[in-house]
Amino acid sequence: MTPLVSVDALSVAYRSGGRRISVVHEVSVEAAAGRTLALVGESGSGKSTLAAALLGHLRHGSHVTGGSVTVDGRDVFALSAPELRRLRGRTVAMVAQNAGQALTPSMRVGRQIAEAGGDIPVTDLLDQVRLPRPAELARRYPHELSGGQQQRVALAMAIAARPKVLVLDEPTTGLDVVTQRGVLDLIAALRDELGLAAVLVSHDLGVVAHLADEVCVLKSGRVVESAPTRQLFATPQEPYTKRLLASVPRLDDAGLALVRETGEREIRPRAVVPEDAPVAVSARDVTVDYGSSRAVDGVSFEVRRGEVLALVGESGSGKSTLAWTLAGLRTPSGGAMTHESGDLARPAQRRPMSLRRRVQLVFQNADTSLNPRRSVGDAIRRPLRFFGTAGGRAESAERARRLIADVRLDPAFADRLPAQLSGGQRQRIGIARALAGEPDVLIADEITTALDVSVQADVLHLVDDLRRERDLACLFISHDLAVVRGIADRVVVLRGGVVVEEGPTEAVFSDPRHPYTCQLMAAALEPDPDAQPPVEATPDWADAAQEGEVWTDHGDGHRVRRWRPAATPDDNPTAPVAEGVS
Repeated sequence: MTPLVSVDALSVAYRSGGRRISVVHEVSVEAAAGRTLALVGESGSGKSTLAAALLGHLRHGSHVTGGSVTVDGRDVFALSAPELRRLRGRTVAMVAQNAGQALTPSMRVGRQIAEAGGDIPVTDLLDQVRLPRPAELARRYPHELSGGQQQRVALAMAIAARPKVLVLDEPTTGLDVVTQRGVLDLIAALRDELGLAAVLVSHDLGVVAHLADEVCVLKSGRVVESAPTRQLFATPQEPYTKRLLASVPRLDDAGLALVRETGEREIRPRAVVPEDAPVAVSARDVTVDYGSSRAVDGVSFEVRRGEVLALVGESGSGKSTLAWTLAGLRTPSGGAMTHESGDLARPAQRRPMSLRRRVQLVFQNADTSLNPRRSVGDAIRRPLRFFGTAGGRAESAERARRLIADVRLDPAFADRLPAQLSGGQRQRIGIARALAGEPDVLIADEITTALDVSVQADVLHLVDDLRRERDLACLFISHDLAVVRGIADRVVVLRGGVVVEEGPTEAVFSDPRHPYTCQLMAAALEPDPDAQPPVEATPDWADAAQEGEVWTDHGDGHRVRRWRPAATPDDNPTAPVAEGVS
């Protein structure tokens, strides 16, 4: 069968400083109808350049230096401008990484889908991507949709003109595990229904294992290894591929993985938190409201010095709201939040400076949290001066360089702009900036979401080293359960702003007792095409907590919010219900 996509010995380069820099070098790949080809590799490997070439698009200053790209029998780079416009959308369509940024915020989603072209009614397209109440949803603006709904709207736009090839550029980055699984299953269903050839760009090898039929591994613009998915994951041949696979966290890891050059992995045991370690920060019955909507409802937790407490749950569960409230960027509506040296219920600007500096937040996206026009050294010197943790200009400069070294970077990076650093390096600078206040509580909000697996592993090891070296209490927010399993000492599972399960990491992961926790674990994607869910399918359930009877205690701090199987029309409404039994 003739492939819909054929890339033959493609080479792409751009000029910089009078030199020609090769970003793709003699790459050959193919994708057939009804199949998914995955392009994987670290940042700078050329996978996004290769994917964009399928639409005839190259970054400014780039040009093809050899080879060809053929889509549906046509040489893409031999097309005229009008022919290229017809190719995009009608033959090849792309789903961008962040649908929230790709959608026009001031235009209703129905109109945006209509402008994508095609003869299929908007409501039919929304129904095809499994969105409820299509007519109502078409009248909404992008900000009124969840991340998963935005991604489905982007899919509807992509398939509106019934293309033959779908290019997926990190389509699930930033989505929680349940939403991610739903979007991937939808993509697979649409590929099969419409006979599409799909080209997937992803750093998430769990996503690749779940969706792809063939995998092409790229490094520095060259193909390192290419094979059917099951073959590549079961018996990788090249050391680079082995290291990538070994760097992926797994749900059964009892700590962070240390990966050798040969691809062998060793699990680093968690740090032992003394039983008498002081409580650095605590929350008691915290509520947070957004207007008439309650985002956090009666949440309580403690974090001790040297401990990592993870908050997990779907988008909208209240994780980031709690993090921002603890950092003083939102004010709680009720309850108490305290640090060992003061009250945290007040906003950051009203906290004493001695308290304000001791609770610091590392933002999810270092790209947007660093000023692109100021050096990274200046980004660190500013909090040093603001909090008074360094004296004059010379001392601030020296302290900034030491902090950069503390996050395992060359101190000479202080003179660079953020754009001159990789994503992982920028995230390390974000951590160094947070450390400038000499905090004892570090809040890490989804800090590894968009990082390559090897870079993610480095950042996680850095956080683990810092909590050991500095005796930091760390509140770690993540939707990646395998990452949580490796780094966290205790876990709090949130759903709709309410805690449904909490306890030591080993207890929660080895014996989840709440159906929602089981649902999260069943949706997690392992880097193995044949992996089976670690837990069985969960029953439909309903909350059964009542005043004075909220928790079922399973010992050693492991407790579960009371629940019961959901009632069916044939159920006796007066019958007794289960109490926290999973």
